[in-house]
Parts: sequence; structure tokens; C-alpha cells
Amino acid sequence: MLRFSVFSSILVASIFSVQAKSECDISGVWNHSAKPAELLINLNKSEITVYSHDNNKKAIGLVVLKALKPTSNAKLWTAQMYSATDDSFVDVQVVSEGCSQLTVSFDGEEILELVR
Repeated sequence: MLRFSVFSSILVASIFSVQAKSECDISGVWNHSAKPAELLINLNKSEITVYSHDNNKKAIGLVVLKALKPTSNAKLWTAQMYSATDDSFVDVQVVSEGCSQLTVSFDGEEILELVR
């Protein structure tokens, strides 16, 4: 009986930990919410690049975010985004909202929204 109880506890704990870690797979192509552009999230490279852009073909392939890293919160990532104002990369937060929307924020202000 004790073995069954221990095994059941381990099984339940592992099921919940797998669900917490795999909230959403954000890799792949996302649509820019305000421009006719698509961005590609490549988790192997830890970056987001321009996949297509109807208004600016020269932008294709440019890195939009780099150093994309998950946090302990399954819906939150950190990254760096180039700021023309600062002429450097700044730390941003990427939040997944329902697996079909990503919001990029800098200093608490939304600066980019991606949708699927």
C-alpha cells in the first residue's frame, strides 16, 4: 500500500510539472499585429527575426529580439531588443497570452504584439 501511495504521488507531481513547463510552444511564425509582417521565433537560436515584410523587403532576416530566454514562469520570457533612442539593446519581457498572442514590453509599456 505504501508503494502505491508513493508511486501515485510521484505520478501526480510529474504530470503537473510537465503541464507547467509546456504551457505554449512559441516557436514558429507569428504575425505582427500592426504591420503586414511576419516574425520567426527560433528558440534554438534564442532570437526573433523578420520572416516576411510586405512594406520593407530589406528587413527580412533582421534580428528583432535576441537572447530570448524562458523564466520560471511558463508564460514569460526575457530578451533584448534594439532601441534606436538608446542606440543599444535593452531588456524586454515577452508574455504569452493564451498561446495565440505574444506581447513584448519595455519598462512596463507594450511595444510589440504578435498574434497567430
